[in-house]
Amino acid sequence: MTDQVDMIQVVGEKIKPFVHMKHIPHLIKSLYGLTVKSCKELDSYIDKNYHVIVTGQSENPYIKHPEEDGYVLKILNKMQSKNLLFVEAQHALITHVAKNGIPVPYIVKNLKGEDMSLEKIYHSENMTEIERLREFLVGVQDENKKALMTEIIDAFNKEVVPKYQLLRKSIIHGDVSESNIIVQDIPGQKVASGEPRVCDVSALIDFNNMVSSYTVFDVAICIAYMSIQCKEFDQRDVGGHILAGYLSVQSMNDTEREVLKVCVCARIAQSLVMGAYTYHMDPSNVYVLNTAARGWPLASLMWETPQHEIDARWKRIMEEYENFSNE
Repeated sequence: MTDQVDMIQVVGEKIKPFVHMKHIPHLIKSLYGLTVKSCKELDSYIDKNYHVIVTGQSENPYIKHPEEDGYVLKILNKMQSKNLLFVEAQHALITHVAKNGIPVPYIVKNLKGEDMSLEKIYHSENMTEIERLREFLVGVQDENKKALMTEIIDAFNKEVVPKYQLLRKSIIHGDVSESNIIVQDIPGQKVASGEPRVCDVSALIDFNNMVSSYTVFDVAICIAYMSIQCKEFDQRDVGGHILAGYLSVQSMNDTEREVLKVCVCARIAQSLVMGAYTYHMDPSNVYVLNTAARGWPLASLMWETPQHEIDARWKRIMEEYENFSNE
């Protein structure tokens, strides 16, 4: 059936799939033509199993009437996924046992009429996956917004990707947003220009999106999310405030500075596109639209502002901080 050696786990090897539950509705829709109402992860030793409840509508010719009790989606571990014959043998055995009147799970065919599929899971938070945003533009209904997102994706591919070898890599947090930064008021300190009060960062939380990637992405992610939230002053100036602090403890090379604006716009685009797509798939999930109201105008504003103007804005603010600290 298969080489036994291939089925032995190597010591220290991680074989359980890394799949976040938020990816499941997309997988079920794209592979099986069903719309997920609810999803619950089940216990599993080395696989990922999900109990999904779906609506009564089906786009799958092999599923005429979706089961009210739902289905179990099994995502096989890394080791067994490499052994097609092993999986086929499992399915053959299940079919054989079922024919003999023993209750077992029945295998559901996907839209292609196949009983299994090898998929690459798109981790929407990883900025090296910006190109794959095109697949999710179906969720963006406005053609002007879709054109803007396409332009940003094209620019990222042209201006950032070819320079990867010049960017430093490290383990990055991957989601340095307002939701993951804990701050506290610090009374008695001088307040810098544009800031209503002084706060210090007291904690950084939620490392679920940590990844080995390009260090500049963490800076871009932070600028992107803080810019969306900013209401006190021009959103385009947020990067200057963040860089003033960041560069006081960490350096950036020339290439990182050159690509930073495009990376910021790409992260904003990533958040907006994935939010629109998730809402498109599940209109009840209004949480994913949190960034939309302020994010879309910001994406347009940042993108239409020339690079030299953004650089000048950020430089002016950083100089203000330097003068402020020397007083």
